[in-house]
Amino acid sequence: MEHRAHDKVADLRGVLGGTALAPTAVVPHDTWSADRLNQYLTDIDNSIAGSNYERAISLSYTCLEGFYKAFARKNLPSLSHLEMIALSREIKRWLGQTLGSYPDEALSMINHISYTVDRARNKFSESHFEEEAARWLALYVRDLMNTQIRLLLHFL
Repeated sequence: MEHRAHDKVADLRGVLGGTALAPTAVVPHDTWSADRLNQYLTDIDNSIAGSNYERAISLSYTCLEGFYKAFARKNLPSLSHLEMIALSREIKRWLGQTLGSYPDEALSMINHISYTVDRARNKFSESHFEEEAARWLALYVRDLMNTQIRLLLHFL
């Protein structure tokens, strides 16, 4: 079967193995801490592939917070010391002022994704998820974090 439907088999293996099906963010090298942030992105995928879902979620939080700090260092330098949730609010506010008539609902996703990643990281140990749920949660958080970074890269 594989020799006749190589792409479909590769996609199926990706789903089963936890590899990213959505585009992965790549932080440009001229961004603050780019090497470290890109290493986090790789480590997240490696953690998922190794069934270490709790680590993948923790790394997703660390990576997103680090990217927010890199974004703030460039666009909001006086606020780069803030923690992730407060920083997400400031980034959303900055984008709203910078973009003018951009739909507020789209910018609200910055806060929603930040809260989701934060809650998943902070509450993961208290949850009663089994392996399957932990895997889907890690994949979900990883994909949200990549999407958020890819969106904000347009404004760096």
